[in-house]
Amino acid sequence: MIHKNKIIICLIGLFLGLTIGSCEEETTENNTTTASFGTLDELLQSRLPSIYASLRSAALYRQGGLLGTWSDVGVDTHSGTLFPVNYNPLYGYNYTAGSLLIGQTWSEFYTAVKQINTFLGQIDSFEGTPKEKNPAIAEALFLRGMLYFDMVKIWGNIPLVVNTDITLTTVREDANLPNSTAEEVYLQIIEDLQFAIANGSTRAGASADIASKEAAQALLGKVYLQMTTTKEFGGVEGGIDASGNAVSVDQRFAMAERELSAVIDAGIFALEPNYGDIFSNEGNDEVIFAVGYDGPNNGVGGDFGDFLGLGDNKDGGAFGAYRANIDFAFEYLRKDGLVDPDGTGATLSADNLLPAPNPEFFAIENQNFRPEVRLLGPDNFVSDVRYTRNIVRFSPLTLARMARGEDSATELDMYNALNIDWTIWSPYKYIKPIPNPNNAGDGTIDYPFLRYADVILMKAEALNALGRTAEARTLVNQIIERSIKPRILKSIPEFVNPNATPMETIEYNSPTETQPGTPQSILTAAVENNLEATDLDDYLLPEGLSQEEMLDAIVLERGKELCYEGKRKDDLIRTGKLDDAIEGLHLNSVSQGTGNQLPVKAAFSLDRHTHWPIPQEEIILNPNLQQNCLYGNGGAGCF
Repeated sequence: MIHKNKIIICLIGLFLGLTIGSCEEETTENNTTTASFGTLDELLQSRLPSIYASLRSAALYRQGGLLGTWSDVGVDTHSGTLFPVNYNPLYGYNYTAGSLLIGQTWSEFYTAVKQINTFLGQIDSFEGTPKEKNPAIAEALFLRGMLYFDMVKIWGNIPLVVNTDITLTTVREDANLPNSTAEEVYLQIIEDLQFAIANGSTRAGASADIASKEAAQALLGKVYLQMTTTKEFGGVEGGIDASGNAVSVDQRFAMAERELSAVIDAGIFALEPNYGDIFSNEGNDEVIFAVGYDGPNNGVGGDFGDFLGLGDNKDGGAFGAYRANIDFAFEYLRKDGLVDPDGTGATLSADNLLPAPNPEFFAIENQNFRPEVRLLGPDNFVSDVRYTRNIVRFSPLTLARMARGEDSATELDMYNALNIDWTIWSPYKYIKPIPNPNNAGDGTIDYPFLRYADVILMKAEALNALGRTAEARTLVNQIIERSIKPRILKSIPEFVNPNATPMETIEYNSPTETQPGTPQSILTAAVENNLEATDLDDYLLPEGLSQEEMLDAIVLERGKELCYEGKRKDDLIRTGKLDDAIEGLHLNSVSQGTGNQLPVKAAFSLDRHTHWPIPQEEIILNPNLQQNCLYGNGGAGCF
């Protein structure tokens, strides 16, 4: 953790125009915080990139940052990490105010905020028209609003540092600020984003990794939506307006709907026809704002794809640090009948609830698909394209070694590599090449912080809360429709071609060390000749759902659509479903050897775990800082 006195020294250096070597860790790339600038244009060209670079700090918007410490942590999509071990307390809900990662995250957030504040003070010192200055100020305020939004969700009442003056007196005052209330922090976020909307440049024709007015509108809609979280779940229950008057939850839902509708009505964005293209970094119309990574080998690469998946960084692009929650993975299969559609499972004991795969497709005793399904390719039986993208069910490590000629590539080897047991299924989504050419932390995959599908589903949630459930259904069905394949296998084919004369019966033989399996030519023909059209109505939400049923459907759809994108915990907290999600964990949620979920259930407390504690070192250094009462007291008491 960065010591408070060190931050003061660094900021004094900024004020005096000095370069202080020991401050390099404050912003590890493109560090221009101490530079002097002769013109406004020099300031903008040099400082704005360094502000965006702060988002790439280790504890912030990297896969090993917030996504691995807060956003997708201790929920129902995947297990706790196998390594590094210092992440495990965050997944297991047994962290403390002294946990190193919590302190590091706090420090990097405030370092980024102070860098933005310094930039705002510098830009104010130059002559220039509002037309020249305001677009850059809008970008900076969008980023500050983005940072404070995550901070207020994570910690609640926090110091609100917004002063752009970096005199020694102000620096000292900032280092000893008391907590502001979450309601007050939200007011600052709203003010920052409203300026960004009024003065920002449009996303149309621009790169997604530059803040735009539409990104600010989407984020403001998300802010209003999150502000509806009840106080029972750690929220502000509507919060207050600038005059200090209470704002109702319904008003916040209406405000969210207004901003999200403006993004949709702008006509700039669209759902990508191919779900996988969203994460390819090619030009796409779905990503509204992304944290950009420009690796390899230029110091600004990213780690997306390093953690989710199997193998290691050079063999499939991932360290294999997580396992998928099998209940979540099976949600992609339920509508196709591969899993018990009622979701009742097969109860062995109260804490050992197993998913209920359909024995027509699964060899349950082997925890895998039946041999016939494995030979034909499991994806051919699944209508939801997101299943293939988000859940990895093969061994990239083995495939990469085969590709490099280090392992044999017999038919049996390939069969086994492509068909691992469900206890080893893992999260995926950020897919790297096999073999992967880039070193760990030096990838090229951007993080899609805001995208159009998220906006559509957020608007659906707001509409449903306002009683406009039929309109919400139409929006959710847009997302579902994009995910459904036009044709799948609906049963295991008996004949290569049921329309041929004479019909040829398929003999399914798995390969062995001594005998080949069913020829691939026969399997390929069997798939092609037996695919059946999917009926979209079987997958879309039906008419007549109640508000509560619609909310459940939206939360489920957000999980399947946005998993591993840093949205899940906030969604569950906002909708009051975090405790239900934790209660649903069981011994066999994931492989017992890598993710027994019973200790997570035992450690979880709804009151305590909707927020992190203020880091203990900050409490010690700042006598005016209060601690969250559930974690103790600060010098000024607790909140």
